[in-house]
Amino acid sequence: MQAFITRFLTTMLLAVVLLLLLLSLTTPAAADDPEAAETAETAEITVRPLLCIVDRRTPVCDLVFHVTWRSERRGYYCVLSNLDETPLRCWREQRAGRLTDERSVAENFSYMINEGESEPPLDSVTVEVVRMDSDDRRRRRRTRHVWDLL
Repeated sequence: MQAFITRFLTTMLLAVVLLLLLLSLTTPAAADDPEAAETAETAEITVRPLLCIVDRRTPVCDLVFHVTWRSERRGYYCVLSNLDETPLRCWREQRAGRLTDERSVAENFSYMINEGESEPPLDSVTVEVVRMDSDDRRRRRRTRHVWDLL
């Protein structure tokens, strides 16, 4: 009976040590540093539409982009584009915002959300411009009908 109790206690002690080791490995770094957790800022930006298709007849894309953003905390946020040198719009003491941006574009570009006008961006989204007249071999592939195989 003594051997059983000793083995049981040893197993329990080993299980506790392994559990503590596992918990120490999965704890995020921000939890160890309360000041870093307070200053860590997260924001999410969404843009609609995300894709523009152009061809030889229409070399540029004329669209109205709807940009929305959301953050966990109130603050001073700016939405920027890599096509502009200045922010498109800034908000003070807000947790969310939206704007519409009318553009004529011929190449991919990005919208970003920053805390103020600082770098780097908290989040970014890229709007893709796809050319239908490109040399992409997938576009030149011949389509086949089911009866062509018979």
